[in-house]
Amino acid sequence: MTDRALVEELKARLDLVELVGQYVPLRRAGTNHLARCPFHDEKTPSFNVSAEKGMYFCFGCKAHGDALRFYQEMEGVTFPEALRALAERVGIELPETRDPARVAEERRQRDLTERLQAVCEAAAQYYERSLLDATFSELARGALEERGVTLETAGSFRLGYAPAQWDGLTAHLRKLDLSPADGELAGLLLPGRGGGWYDRFRHRLMFPILDRGGRVVAFSGRVLPGSEELPEGIVPEDAGKYVNSPETPLYRKSELLYGLANARMAMRQRAEAVLVEGNFDVVQMHQHGFQETVAPLGTSFTEAQAKLLRRFAETVVLVFDGDEAGRKAARTAHPVCARVGLIAGVVALPEKLDPDSFLRSAQPGHGTQEMAERLRHPQGIVEWLIRDTATTCGDMTPERVAAVRSLAPVIAAVRDGIERDVYVRVAAKALYLDEAQVRTALREHQQHAARADDPFSRDDAARRPGLAVPPSNPDDPSEGDQRRAKANALEAVLLCQELLETPAAEALEGLLGERFGPVVALARRQWLERRRLDGESLLSLCPDDKARTWMAARLVPRGDLPKDLSERQAVALNDAVAMLRRARSMQEARVLKQQAARSGLQGDPAAEVGTLNEQLRLKRELARPKRGGP
Repeated sequence: MTDRALVEELKARLDLVELVGQYVPLRRAGTNHLARCPFHDEKTPSFNVSAEKGMYFCFGCKAHGDALRFYQEMEGVTFPEALRALAERVGIELPETRDPARVAEERRQRDLTERLQAVCEAAAQYYERSLLDATFSELARGALEERGVTLETAGSFRLGYAPAQWDGLTAHLRKLDLSPADGELAGLLLPGRGGGWYDRFRHRLMFPILDRGGRVVAFSGRVLPGSEELPEGIVPEDAGKYVNSPETPLYRKSELLYGLANARMAMRQRAEAVLVEGNFDVVQMHQHGFQETVAPLGTSFTEAQAKLLRRFAETVVLVFDGDEAGRKAARTAHPVCARVGLIAGVVALPEKLDPDSFLRSAQPGHGTQEMAERLRHPQGIVEWLIRDTATTCGDMTPERVAAVRSLAPVIAAVRDGIERDVYVRVAAKALYLDEAQVRTALREHQQHAARADDPFSRDDAARRPGLAVPPSNPDDPSEGDQRRAKANALEAVLLCQELLETPAAEALEGLLGERFGPVVALARRQWLERRRLDGESLLSLCPDDKARTWMAARLVPRGDLPKDLSERQAVALNDAVAMLRRARSMQEARVLKQQAARSGLQGDPAAEVGTLNEQLRLKRELARPKRGGP
């Protein structure tokens, strides 16, 4: 069985409705099923599941795909992992002989993963023991004591100490018969100039980084104070405060969160997460009772991290440092949270304080109780962004105009109309503008966003499925008219698939060009052969992500489409095909006119007359009635 056949067999056996229903409650809506989207927060269900087409589509966040894609997104696994898990679920045995080269590569990857995991676990245990060894770690334990971190907390995060030695870990791995070469691949060892290896982490407090399954995959090492006893050069003078593992086959820093393994249970129970910036911030927050706390891994908060967080929590409170860098981190986190449906709030700390120092501070208004109070009453991130922008934009009119335009996508992303109106008033007041001016900025943004969503043109507004847009002048179709006609025609055959067997749909193949002609050809072949469409294979032919999103919305349409949709779309298809044919004929006539003129200038009257006669034939065809179908 080929890989393609294996996937098709798996999709045929899987019940997509049953699979999705294990994650979110579904209710029937016509031929589809409806739910609140698991990928973003919403009050009105817009997540559609079509068992017939084996596809899902969210009209809110535009997430779409088939069963394999859904499982990948929900579980955060790779395609091979999803394929293996779902095949086991429906009783399909993956054939080891399907592709010997691919099977061998998968086995090699699994073997490499197991070896690197063994090396990382051995390193974690070595660092943990070194922290408890008085011979090695007086400075490391002193650094923890200075911050008030107990050995119990250190143990729960598996904190350790990388000894001030050039080859301490290297020798340890050799004793365990673990390959130093694997240690290099895992980011723990570096190759020496004269051969061999030496330790990447030396005289550092070690923070193991765990994956979603709780396995050690990387490390972050914080530099410790020096002493006269340290070997020369063991900690370079230009060494940064933190040294982090490089990305490896096990570790992608943009896809994991520090502290997730410790925080996931608390996040599930409270449906809330707290996001801070640094490793010590996470450790201190947990020690002071805020066990739902995690942090990015030395990067800005990414969409992959937000999706991971969304699996455990519905809301997130951003507690960043009270400086410009912390405020910038909060600003950049907002669009990421909005895209995945995390409801975000902000706790603003006093300047020059981070969560670690705030919790340890004995000053009035600081400490554990004050942090708990602030976390109970965070400021909504949209309002915080408005006020933060207003305080930093300046008083000149161009600065305030630029500020309101920067806030337009933030306010437009708010789906609740009443809440959005409140933010319009807040923004107008904060920026000393009229509400009408803020609404103008919103309309400009929404129009630009609509144009960006249309795969046929950047100049034409996107349209709801099922609502055809007539051309502005059928007698002289402009480029915009033709693009809208193409959109109307393709939408018609996707929403009303019985139209695929009509002559108009056959003609449409040659009228859509290279971008969408193959899509219609495949759709017609699927419909004529088996009376149904395979949505995922059609989406795979789309030229870009924008086109895939547009098509997915038509393949899994809303349940509130008009009852006379079939009749209306048949008219739209015929009109669009007729207009596109007319536009093509008019273009051919223009080309023939140019050719005739060129023949006349070149002294070839026979060619000139022949070309003019062909042009006349086209003009007669164009003069015929335009309606009535192909």
